[in-house]
Amino acid sequence: MVVVAVLALFATGCAQREKPLSEPGERLYALRGEIEARDAADNVLRVKHEAIPGFMEAMTMDFSIRGAEVASLPPDGTPIEATLHVTDRAYWLTDVKSR
Repeated sequence: MVVVAVLALFATGCAQREKPLSEPGERLYALRGEIEARDAADNVLRVKHEAIPGFMEAMTMDFSIRGAEVASLPPDGTPIEATLHVTDRAYWLTDVKSR
């Protein structure tokens, strides 16, 4: 019984450390590009992306991923589309999928 309680507390603590998919005041952009590499330890994808009109030129960048583990995403070399979230202090991708 004690083991179950400890596991429940551990699971709750882990869930609270996950960052939210969205944050107040964020700006959203559609991102299209190709996965070049990934860092599973930091849950980051390196993406060579197309220009994002009105925001950013085409380039290759590392993006934190929220809402998924990078190991479960399409393999390197896959063309993708995703939602880019931008705040004054951070940026990240959600909804990463093959195109």
